[in-house]
Amino acid sequence: MHYFDEFRINLCICAAAVLLYLLTGVRGLLKLRQRKRLLEGEGKQLPPADRKFVPSVVTSAVLLVLPLLVYFKPYITAVLEACAVLGLHITLRERLGGEKD
Repeated sequence: MHYFDEFRINLCICAAAVLLYLLTGVRGLLKLRQRKRLLEGEGKQLPPADRKFVPSVVTSAVLLVLPLLVYFKPYITAVLEACAVLGLHITLRERLGGEKD
């Protein structure tokens, strides 16, 4: 495979992953806001975030950006980007209390 073909494939993978990452983040934040309002209506509060919440989100964001900064083969790029999106999804799901989607 030619270098420019792999580069284009990598860019497509990265673009799709960034889109999925943003959609996952927005969906998670909307669910978090909904959960917070529901609990406030019951007179309760959302428990504070675990200390590992922010580092987990930052790490997944770094993992998302890494293939944009360093060249990898397309299959490695796909795995890294999938891990970033999955990491954000799991972190947000855990923040919501582990409820099923």
